[in-house]
Amino acid sequence: MVRTSISHPQETTAREIPPSVPDVKVSQLQPGEESGWDEFVKASPSGTPFHLSSWRAVVEKALGRRCFSLVARRDRRITGVFPVSLIRSRIFGNSLVSLPLAVYGGICAEDRDSYFALLQAGGDLGRDLGVQYLEMRNRAEEFPTELPGRDLYVTFTQDLTIGPEKLLRGLPRDTRYAVRKSIKAGLEWTEDLSLGEFYEIYAQSVHRLGTPVFSRGLFECIRAEFPGSVRLFGVRKEKQAIAGVFCLYFKDQVLPYYGGALAEFYKDSPNNFMYWSLMEESSKEGLRTFDFGRSKKGTGSFQFKSAWNMQVTELPYRYQLIRGKAIPQLSPVDKKFQLPVEMWKRLPFSWTKILGPSLVRRIPSI
Repeated sequence: MVRTSISHPQETTAREIPPSVPDVKVSQLQPGEESGWDEFVKASPSGTPFHLSSWRAVVEKALGRRCFSLVARRDRRITGVFPVSLIRSRIFGNSLVSLPLAVYGGICAEDRDSYFALLQAGGDLGRDLGVQYLEMRNRAEEFPTELPGRDLYVTFTQDLTIGPEKLLRGLPRDTRYAVRKSIKAGLEWTEDLSLGEFYEIYAQSVHRLGTPVFSRGLFECIRAEFPGSVRLFGVRKEKQAIAGVFCLYFKDQVLPYYGGALAEFYKDSPNNFMYWSLMEESSKEGLRTFDFGRSKKGTGSFQFKSAWNMQVTELPYRYQLIRGKAIPQLSPVDKKFQLPVEMWKRLPFSWTKILGPSLVRRIPSI
């Protein structure tokens, strides 16, 4: 049992987490209670696919990390959930993260009391485990605090309900030109891309960025845990697979979560063709939102997504400091990581597929 939850003062700071609220109780989710948890997440405006119990299973199986599922209740009715995972690192120190492999996480609650009850319980758990900090990858802040954060990430979304014709007209001129150029180059949209083809393309893409690649088993695990909610698409040129995207589906949204293209075909704009084709097909299928995901400000990914005329939203990631004195600086864009990134880019590609999956499991910020 996690310590019971909390009420709150008018102002909540990083050092002042509210005392307990009698009618909200927080405990860890028990085996067999996953369906109730998932029903709450799917019904909540702040729920994401990463809050679902299946994502916890992915983190445990693919990364081998211990997860905790904190749940708030009133009269046995779920009023909030908070998935967290323990990361142990001799180099960076131990931490709790909500949630690894996820761009969105944090607390999903229907009211302020339940939110702060879970926040208190997360801090209590962190103190019991002796971690440096608790990281919450919030999609939004329905109940703001003064917890510290980093002004680092934004997310991009597009309303698909306007239809393919208006979507195409709404693209900036250069992006629209790149899409038309890719069509003239003979690129073809495909739904028969194999996982093996995708993984080879993806591994090459992250190698160029200087990032260790996940194992192929991660993608197999996500497929197994999210049956019917994962689709794999690709781009071919003269039958050769040159780009691929691994998509998650949640409610009425499509999230192109992992993707890449072969550098030797960049002249044909395969990424522009792939993401436009996915937007077009998703709109025709009746989906409402294209979630292009997060990007770090100032990166190539940020610049690419900025060229699609989408809604840009700041991601309010927050940190509850426990033993730590300052928020962690673990992003690859931080200067201290530039040398390792450049060294990784120079490794033979075949080595990165062997070394990457083991190394990436030890990085707290994934």
